[in-house]
Amino acid sequence: MDLSIIIVSYNVRMYLLACLEAVYRQMVEISLEVIVVDNVSGDGSVEAVRAAFPQVKLFANAENIGFARGNNQGVRESSGRYVLFLNPDTEMGRGTLAGLAHFADVHPEASVFTCRLSNSDGSLQHSCFRFPSLRMAFYGFFPLVPTDSVANGRYPREYFDHVFGPEHILGACLMIRREALDAIGGWDDGFFMYFEETDLCYRLQRHGYMSLYTPDFSVVHHGGRSTGAEREKMSVAFYRSQAHFYRRNYGLLRFVALKGVVLFGLLFWTARSCKNYLQRRIDGRLLKTRLVGYWEILRA
Repeated sequence: MDLSIIIVSYNVRMYLLACLEAVYRQMVEISLEVIVVDNVSGDGSVEAVRAAFPQVKLFANAENIGFARGNNQGVRESSGRYVLFLNPDTEMGRGTLAGLAHFADVHPEASVFTCRLSNSDGSLQHSCFRFPSLRMAFYGFFPLVPTDSVANGRYPREYFDHVFGPEHILGACLMIRREALDAIGGWDDGFFMYFEETDLCYRLQRHGYMSLYTPDFSVVHHGGRSTGAEREKMSVAFYRSQAHFYRRNYGLLRFVALKGVVLFGLLFWTARSCKNYLQRRIDGRLLKTRLVGYWEILRA
């Protein structure tokens, strides 16, 4: 098998069906398999995939095991020499599958690959980033620079017009050589959501595996469709994963420094939320939800 495509899905039935349709529209001269791992979607995703795409290897979990564990589950059931991790809210441009596989074949010096990602409106979506820093953690609480700025870990937009080697790649479209994935033991199950691909790319780089981006093929990533309705819970999940990444990869001193940044930021967020409550911009229920969330973040 040349290529295994693994899609971990949760409550995005219409996007998942469009994603699979775009995959099977591809004219490819390589052997491939598609594996969908569903994390207890309540929107009929499992039944819809079974009806429309019986060729998909579909695994319907009894509980939501998260993105990292879901990907590892898919990897265990796969056999491709390349493994492409694809978000369910993506749609591949024509020729992307074959093109990305060929790009990897002609670049044996690299083991991790991605291509151009676009937002729903066709604008560039940042798919490649610098590894996390304390400065970036600070900007997460205090937005003193634009989210997509170089100071916040983004590469300049002109980089995305050429082939280059990024530090880490967004998990929405991430292809890895099987031997590299096996060498580092796959994804870290300790991440439920967020920072999984950051950790994966960090460990791959430490083992000497290079990443490459190419602008010659494209994927539309609608983005955030599984998480947008649960903002407060996802904020807690983000900062828990951030803390896990620092503990695992950056050592005690940088982890302690991170906790200092988080404490300072949470004090600011608490004051801001209390002010908004007193000014009746938010109600008591939302204030309580936020304060509980801040406490959970601090404990991470």
